[in-house]
Parts: sequence; structure tokens; C-alpha cells
Amino acid sequence: MPAGNTWIMDDSTRNKLLKKYKTQVASATSTICATLAVTPLENVKTRMQTHNFRNVSQCIRYLWRTEGPRGYVAGALPPLASVTAVRVVNFSTYNAAKHRISDFMERMTGQSPLALYNTPGSSPTVSTLFTFTTAGLIAGLITSPLACPFELAKNVVQTSVLVSNRAQASPDAIRDLSLRNKPRLGTIEAIRQIVQRYGFRGLYTGFHLHAMRDTLGSGLYFAVYETVKQVAAKELGPDKSPFGAPMIAGAICSTVPWFCTYPLDTRKTRAQSVLLGRTKEVGEASAAVAKSSMYKGLSIILIRTGVNNMILLSIFEYIKMRINELDGNILQVPFRRSHTVSLSDAITQYISSQYDQRPDMFADDLLIIDRLRDEAVHVQEPHVSGVSRLVTYAAQLKWLGGKFPVDVGVEFPWYPAFGFNTSRPDSQNNIRFELANIIFNLSALYSQLAFAVNRTTTDGLKQACNYFCQSAGVLAHLRTEILPDMRTSPPEDMDDMTLQSLEQLLLAQAQECFWQKAVKDGLKDASIARLAAKVSDFYADACNHAVKSNAISPEWIHHMTAKQHHFAAAAQYRQSLDCLEKRKYGEEVARLRDAEACVNEALKESRWINRTVLGDLQGLKNRVTEDLKRAEKDNDVIYLNPVPPKSELRFIDRASMVAAKAPQQVTDAISMLGEKGALGQPLFSKLVPYAVHIAASIYSDRRDGLVNETIGELETMTDRLRDLLSSLNLPGSLQALEKPLGLPPALVSHAEEMRQQDGLNRLRMSLQDIAKVKTNDRAVYTEGVELLAAEKAEDDSSRRKYGTDRWPRESSEQAAKKIYTTSREIDGYFSSAQSSDNLVEQKLQDSEAVFRVLTGTNRDLEAYVPSSRRAAIPPEVEREAQSQALKDKARADDISQALVTEAARLERESPMQAIQASQFEDLFASRLRRYDEDQEMVIQEQNDQDQIAAQVREANRALTRAHTGDASTKEREKALQELENGYLKYKEIISNIEVGRKFYNDLAKIVGRFRDDCKAFVHKRRMEASQLEGDISSVVAMASLNITPPFRQPPAPTPAPVPAPAPAQPPAAAPIQPQPPMQSQMQAPSQPPQERSEPLAAPQPTRNPRGMMPMPMPMPMSPGMWSPEMGIRFGSGPAPPGSGGTPAQTWDPSHGVNFQRP
Repeated sequence: MPAGNTWIMDDSTRNKLLKKYKTQVASATSTICATLAVTPLENVKTRMQTHNFRNVSQCIRYLWRTEGPRGYVAGALPPLASVTAVRVVNFSTYNAAKHRISDFMERMTGQSPLALYNTPGSSPTVSTLFTFTTAGLIAGLITSPLACPFELAKNVVQTSVLVSNRAQASPDAIRDLSLRNKPRLGTIEAIRQIVQRYGFRGLYTGFHLHAMRDTLGSGLYFAVYETVKQVAAKELGPDKSPFGAPMIAGAICSTVPWFCTYPLDTRKTRAQSVLLGRTKEVGEASAAVAKSSMYKGLSIILIRTGVNNMILLSIFEYIKMRINELDGNILQVPFRRSHTVSLSDAITQYISSQYDQRPDMFADDLLIIDRLRDEAVHVQEPHVSGVSRLVTYAAQLKWLGGKFPVDVGVEFPWYPAFGFNTSRPDSQNNIRFELANIIFNLSALYSQLAFAVNRTTTDGLKQACNYFCQSAGVLAHLRTEILPDMRTSPPEDMDDMTLQSLEQLLLAQAQECFWQKAVKDGLKDASIARLAAKVSDFYADACNHAVKSNAISPEWIHHMTAKQHHFAAAAQYRQSLDCLEKRKYGEEVARLRDAEACVNEALKESRWINRTVLGDLQGLKNRVTEDLKRAEKDNDVIYLNPVPPKSELRFIDRASMVAAKAPQQVTDAISMLGEKGALGQPLFSKLVPYAVHIAASIYSDRRDGLVNETIGELETMTDRLRDLLSSLNLPGSLQALEKPLGLPPALVSHAEEMRQQDGLNRLRMSLQDIAKVKTNDRAVYTEGVELLAAEKAEDDSSRRKYGTDRWPRESSEQAAKKIYTTSREIDGYFSSAQSSDNLVEQKLQDSEAVFRVLTGTNRDLEAYVPSSRRAAIPPEVEREAQSQALKDKARADDISQALVTEAARLERESPMQAIQASQFEDLFASRLRRYDEDQEMVIQEQNDQDQIAAQVREANRALTRAHTGDASTKEREKALQELENGYLKYKEIISNIEVGRKFYNDLAKIVGRFRDDCKAFVHKRRMEASQLEGDISSVVAMASLNITPPFRQPPAPTPAPVPAPAPAQPPAAAPIQPQPPMQSQMQAPSQPPQERSEPLAAPQPTRNPRGMMPMPMPMPMSPGMWSPEMGIRFGSGPAPPGSGGTPAQTWDPSHGVNFQRP
């Protein structure tokens, strides 16, 4: 609150204005300093360009002799007035143009050149060069009309003596010391004479050359400066000194453009310098000059411009840095920083390992996600363009949370913004940790935008208040929505107390902006008091949470404390003014006394608060003190009202005008992603979550089970009907009546089918193939069982040898319960399958004679079937079409699209929650209801068949009564029925063989994985046993170690050779469980068995089990391999047979250890 003279600007207002116009202030100040430093060199350059001096030293000596010291500073006033103004316009235009061009480039290419330029360690690119060059060209063209008249006046003044004394301009002229006192033109006089002679157009003599020089030179100037500064900053490292990269870049950027523009500058200078000379004199004086080089005087200009721009740009960058560091009466949340990491590499690896889709399908999305992260993490300056970068990347991170796990596989490093470890990054493999940091930086950006706003105007206060509210809302969203789902402990500067403190601080500063606007608008004192009281409450809450945080610095706590008491005093002061207006003089004095007490309490923090806040407190104290003296004097002398104590003062009502409100781009980011969404197209939208594939598999299993059950019921009904017909000698008896001579067409067709398939040989070859597969499966299984048995024998032997105390590990059955359970299940599979195989072979043996007839010639069939008389009977009705239609319906039932649609809905509703297969249960139920009509059809078919069966029995009894006693017909019926049954038996065996083949093929995968698990388990157990035995031997040896008595160690005996077990192989990726049983013969397993948490039922054939095969014995050990029965022996190797070596002995611990060989 300013106090005293209204013409004196307080620190807060001054800092706000400096921050708003920092480019103009820095450019003006640096230009004045640089211009004064190089004015002598500029004067020498102008003489060299306009007169025929042989070298620079000659020109300097001549200038001293003819004009004295004044000659070196002649024309200094025009640059101070003009160059300063031109530089301010030039730098301001360039700064605005480069931001506009950068925004345009970002909309066109999706990448901001300025964001890339500001990235630490970045290198120049085509986009940055284009941006800086174009902005420089625009700035040079716009400033040319302003600079031309002033530069013309400067040139005329600097050459006025030489033009008026043409004869003495030659270096060979006689030196006349009186020339020093010759009068020269002043700047105003030069402009007046030019306007008088040539009009105002004369001020723009040589303008086209001037405009070409400034436009081209400015473009090259800024392009070279920004590029060299970027490269120098990369090489020098994170050095923020203005005398580092800016000084190097300033020296280089000033020299390069002059090589291109110096001829234009020479022609321009010559055209401007002769305006005030007579035509004849000018022609004679310029004759020698015109013959000289256009690069005459370039050396002095390079020196002059190099020094000038080193000073100019160094001071420019230094002033901007110091302005940015100016203190204010509010605080801004600092950014968290991060390194560049590749999120796309981790996503690529995860897609390759977990999805059925190729990563190259998402090449564009992978590039975009890395670009979005680079742009977001490099938002470190308060510019509104950073908001879109942060919210876009945050929205994509929320979207990715539903498609990828939290620990996707990349460590995100982030440096804390608060606390004592801000130089040490905190890295976590957590997408939501990354999202939390981006949201935090968005809040920091809003707070810094509010800090940078000009709060001296009403509109600026409104904008700052809105920014602070959005910053607080983003922090509230981070605290309540993001951090609870992070699944890890938040960083120290993101704990609940820290975030609540920052949130209340931002709301306090927003309320303070509203209070300041109310003061500017001249609202009533009572209203301002209520606003100030709420500001104090916000600061009090912020301070209470800050003292409980380990990250908030003491300086910030002192600032909040001072602000709390400051606005408590301001509230009481404004309320006292309201009391004065209402003539409550006693209450006025009481409130002023309380305001003074609050101010004094705030001033206790003066050692730790900045000068701006301290100045506001001092101003408020002065005003309160003055008013208190007046009020006490008036009340004591005039009004004599009693002064109530503080406890009796009416409580000041609070008027809260702010609230934490996060932008829609943060709270509802997912809905703003889409084809026409404000935040762009969601990335990886075509990537189907893994849960969808699992759900599709679950639905397929349920659908196939339902269809197979329905088909199985139809086939069961058909089998019952066939059994009925067979028991009634149908359709053989019908065929015998229908065609008493020859063969029925159906029988001929069946026989032809079996002949074409080579039926009998086909059955035999199929059984042989199945036997080979079964033998291979049995061998693999036996290998695994023998490994387990050998390991168990070794373990039991070691336990017997060392005892359970020194051999404490679990037994083999306990250590590998899952493997032993699988072994027993597989053995049961083999036993059951063997019974079914025997049953199929028995069927083949029983029907082999009929198969020979059916696969023989028609003559054999006619010889087998006797003739009878003719009768008429209806044909047989089949049910095969219904089963096939149901299979086709199931084959066409593709739920993939419905699953993808449902997954998209779930992602939109819960973007941060991973999709689970259980979430599709409602969809499964609705899709399976389309098979209800088929189940109803089966029930109807059963009812119809029961009626038909009853009619067939009745008709058969009538037929039997009608043909009783016809022996030929009965014989024919019997033969035809045997052949029909034989054909049906052939089809049944074919079906059984196919089921068996599929069974053993699936079993091959199970036993193969079982063997691999056995090898891995045995290898691991043997390594454990070897280590345990080594530990036991070390303990025994150390317990009985005796060095004194020597002991000759005999060689160990040669163990008897035994066969070695198979070498262990690395374990499989995961234990494989058996496949569940098949639903029916119609559905064979099409995929390898999946892993389950519990053992699954074996693939069951359709044949009955017979018995169990015995468990094989463990394999013996191979020669040369140690076994627990051999004990531990020391010494040389065993002596060969017949060598007469010392007999082998077992080491006795009581003899100690002898380190001498015999």
C-alpha cells in the first residue's frame, strides 16, 4: 500500500512496470552505453567512407590535428536520441515478431521453434533460423523510416568541416592549425538546411539504400546472434552470466552482416554526405573518393561494431536478468525440471511383448508422444503458449493410463521445486508420477503468468486473479485426483501439507488482487475490510499448513506470516474508516489500536521479507499511526466516547470472492481428445488393450461350449434314434422290402465312399500314426519323471546321511508340489487314453469282416446280401443340416468390434483405470442370448423325436406281424443292417481316431513343458544341494581343524560307473498346466493350453479308461559324478586299477587337516 507523496512510485508498482516493459528498458539503457563507447570509432568510420584517406591511422591523426578532441565526439547527440529510439523499436518489434512466427510455425508443423531454442543443450535447426531471420527482416524494415533522417543528420554533421574545406580534405594538403577553430554544423542546423534546400524529402536521401541495408543487416544480425548464442550456451554449459554466450554472440553477429551490407552503407553514406556542398566542389572532392573501394574503412567498422554489440548485448541480457529477479509482494510457484527421456522406446517394447499388434503400426504416435513430452518439460518461462503444451501432454498421459500399466518401463527424472534437495532428481517408473509433475508445472505456469501481469490496471488485476484461481484449482485437482492414483508415495514437495499450503497461498494472492481492485475502484470501506479479512484468513491457512511441511522454505513462511498480519491490520483500518463515517469514534480508536498491533506483529518478520512487502507494511503503519493519533485526540477532546476492548468489537464478516477452479482441459481432458477435439487426436487409439484379447478368448470358450453342448444334444438324439432303428433291424428291413433284388442305393453310396477312402487301410495307418505320437509323448514324460525320481533319491540319501538338522530344506514333493501334481495328472491321462485306444482297436477288430465287404467290389456286396420280395417304405430323416447351421452361426459370431467399442466406452468413463476382462460380463450375457432359440429348438426336437419313435415302434410291430415267417426277407434285412451298422461303425472309428490324434498332439505340448520344468527344478535343487553340502563340509572341517598332527591323505576310491541323468536345461518362462477336457468330438483344441493358477483337467478322449501305468524308477548317476553315498574325500584322484596305489580311505575329522601330500 503506497504511502506519502502520490508522485513517488512505490517498489511494487515500479517492479511491475519494469517487468512489463523490460525489453524496452533493457534495449534503451544498453544502447546509450554502447553508443557513447563507440562514438569516436563511428566518426573515424564516416571520414574513411567519405574522403580519400590511405589508412585508419592517417585519418585519426588528421582528425586530431584539424578538429581536436571535438572531432571524435562530433554528432554524438543524434545517435543518443535516434539510435536509442531505433533500437527500442527494433528490439521490441523483433521480440513480438519472433513469438508470432513461432506460434504460426507451431500451428503449421506442430513444433514450436522457440520451445526448441529454449531447450537446454539444443542445436540450431532450420525452423529456428527461419524464425529469427524473418523476425529480424521485419524489425529492420519497420525501423528504417525512423532511423534514416537521424543517420543522415549524423553523417552531415560529421563531414561538415571536410565538405566546407575541400582543399584541406586531401591527406597531402598543408596542415593548418586554424582549421581546428572552423565552425561546424550542429544537428538541428543540418536538418534545417536540408529541409530548406530539399524539403522533407531530403531527409530521406538514400532511403532505398538505407532500407536495404537495415532490412538485410537486421535479419542477418538476429539470426547470427541467436544461433551463436545457442551454440555457445551449449558448449559453455548452464552458465547464466550475461558476459558469457551473449558477449561471444554479440561480437560475431555484428561483424558477419557488415560483409554483406557494407557496400550499401558506403553508397548510402556518400549519397547523404554531399547534400550541403556546392555541386562543383562536391564533384571535385568526390572524384578521388569514387575511385576508392566500396570496402574502404571496413576494418574500423568491424572494430567499432564488434565493441558496440559486445557492450550492447551483454548489458541488454544483464538488465533483463536483473529485472526478472526483482522482488514483488506476491510469490510465484517455481517449475519442476526434468531431463529428456524416450517414452516411445518403453511403449514400443511393451507393445511388442504384450500385444498382438506391431509397434510400427503406431510409428507416428510414438514420434508425437516424445515431441509432446519435450515441449512440455521445457516450458520454463511464463508464456501463455506453454499452457496448451502442458494440458495437451497431460491429456495424452491420462489417455495412456488406460492402455498401458503404470510402470510402463521408463524412469522419469524430475527435480523438486521446493525443499533442500532441488539439485537431486527424483526418478520413478510411473506414468502417473510423470502426470503429477506436468500438472504441478501447469499450476506453476499459471502462478507465474499472474506474477508477470501488470497489476497496476483493473484489467491486469482481473487477469492475475483468474490466473491465481486456476493455479489453485490445478493444485487441488493434483491433490485429490492424481496423487491418490499414483500408487507410490508422492515426492516431498508434493505431499498433502505442501500442496494445501500452496493452494491456500494462491487463493490468498487471488483474493489480494480482488482487494486491490476494490481499492482502485473506490468501494466502501466496509466492503474492502471484509475482503482484506478474507485475505488474512487465506494467508493464515497457508502458513498453518506450511509449518507442517518439510518442503516449504522458512522465507516463504515468514512472508505468509507477515501478509497474514498485514491484511488483518488492513481490515481493521478499513473498518475504522467505516466507523469514522458512521460516527462510532470509540470503536474507531479500538480498531486502529488493533490495526497498529497487527502491523507491529507483521514487522517482526522484517528481517526475512523482501523490501517490497516491508515497504507496504511501513506505509500502512505510518497511515495507521497518524490516524490513531488523530482519532485518540478527537475522541479525548471532543467526542468522549468509551473505547471498547478488542473482545467486544464486532467480528468483521468475510467476503470470499475467489475459489479454486481448474480449467476444463485438466478436469475433463479425455472428452476433449478426439477427431475435432481441442487437445487433438488421442494417441494409440487403435491399440486394443490386452484385456480385450482375454475377453475375446473367454467369450469364444463360452460360445463354443454352448454350441458344442447344443450339437452334442442333437447328436445324442440322433444316436438314440439310430439305436432304436438298429434294435428294430431298421433301416435294413425297410431296404430289404424296398429293393428285394440287388443293392439299395444308400448302401452302394456308403460302400463307394469307403472304397474311395481306402477305409480299412486308412484306419490301420491312422492307428499306427497315433501310436507313434503316443510313444513320443510317453518318452518325454518318462524322461521328466526319471529326473524327478533321481532328484528325490539324491535328496533322500543326503537327508539320511546328514540328518534333518543339517539338511533342513524341503523334501522334493514339498518343494515341487505343482510339478508332482502335474506328473500324476499326466500319468492319469496316459492311462485313460490307453483304455480308449484299446476300445478303438477292439471296435476295428470286431468290424473288420464287415469293413472288408464294404471296401470290396459290388459283387462281394451282392453275394453278402440275399434277395427278397419288394415293399414300399418312406425314407430316413436326418438332422445334420441343423448342426451345420449352428456351427456356421457360431463361426460368424465375431465379438471383436463389440469388445473394442465397449473398451473405448470404459476408457472414456475411467481413463486412469486399467481395463479388466471381468468388465465385459454384461456384454457376454447379451451376446450369448442369441443362442437361446437354438436351445429351444433342441427341446422341440426332443419332443418331436419322442413322438416319431413311438410311431416307429408301432409301425415296426405292424410290419413284423405282416411279414412273419418270411425267411428270405429276414436274412436280407439282417445282412443290410449289418452293412449299415458297419458303415456307421466306420464313421465312429474315424471320429475316435481324429479325437485321439488331437489329444496326443495337445498332450505333446504338455509333457514337453513338464519335462522342461523338471529339468529346471532338478538343476536348481542340485545347485542348492551342492552349496548346502559345501557349507556342511566347511563347518565340520573348521570345527575339527588340527594343524599339528600330520596326516597323509590317501586317494579316493573309484566309484562304480552308473548311467548319468540328462543334463538340466534352463527353465521355461512359466509352468505349463494341462489342457482342460474337450467338450465333445466336434471341437478339437486349436490353441496351446494356457497357464492357470490351478491344475486343469486333462484333455479327455471319448473312450473309457482302463488302467494306470506304473511310475518309472529313478535314473542312476553317471560315472564321475558325486553322490551323497560317496561321502567327502580329500587328496589326489583315484588310482587306476592295477597300479598298486594306496587304497582309498575316507577322511576322519578327528585327524585334522594335513596340507602335505604323501
